[in-house]
Amino acid sequence: MNDETKPQKNRRTRSQEAPNPPQARLRPTIGSSNANESRLKSAPPPNSIRDYRRRAGLSLARLGRLLGVTGETIRRLEERDTWLDAERAAEIGKALGVPKEVLGFSDTPDAYAWAAKAIPVIGSVIADDQVRYCTTGRRVAGGSHLPSDAVALDIIHGKLRGWMLFYREGFREPMSKEVLKRQGLAEKFIVNLRNGTTWWRNIKPASERHIFHLNSPYLQSVNDVEISWVSEILALQVPLFNLPIGVSGKK
Repeated sequence: MNDETKPQKNRRTRSQEAPNPPQARLRPTIGSSNANESRLKSAPPPNSIRDYRRRAGLSLARLGRLLGVTGETIRRLEERDTWLDAERAAEIGKALGVPKEVLGFSDTPDAYAWAAKAIPVIGSVIADDQVRYCTTGRRVAGGSHLPSDAVALDIIHGKLRGWMLFYREGFREPMSKEVLKRQGLAEKFIVNLRNGTTWWRNIKPASERHIFHLNSPYLQSVNDVEISWVSEILALQVPLFNLPIGVSGKK
């Protein structure tokens, strides 16, 4: 690239930072007493560019060169001196080898709407599709559509070993005919039993009322059990990126 080409590319980059920002950027500040107050009057939400840039071992200048911009442009994004939109986050993510959603992540209530959410990993699915709960302190990136009480389990044994299972820890419902109807033939629920154990199994009614069998096409059935509660599975997906700790609104 010659000296004449570089300024032209920089002008194109500046033109992409539109003088009239998208409507989503003009939403009122959460908690503001003035409904017409614009977010442009305060700093944009934090992001995680710096964390993933450092993980990749790249300087500001080096990342800037990969993207055809200056290191100062990257610094301004990291320091919240300019907005990070999803399109630019995708460009940076491609250079860093991470999804755009994790670059937009922060712990603040007013994080970018398109950014990943922090989902705590609270245990594992072990042998026989039983759930073992434990405190991990680990957080993985979850889709922006997931509810605030979503949690994740590592599947470390069985047919989907290496995947993760997401469900709502705060939404537990009693066993009912509606649950049986919603599950169909799938293993769609986390099932907690009266004896304190928890399983990821398909639920079948037994001949006796309020007694059930937990089935799996690959495993021996767990028969004649009483169910305390169930929680519907939100998603099954390959492991997502671990998220940084402490990405807050402090500048």
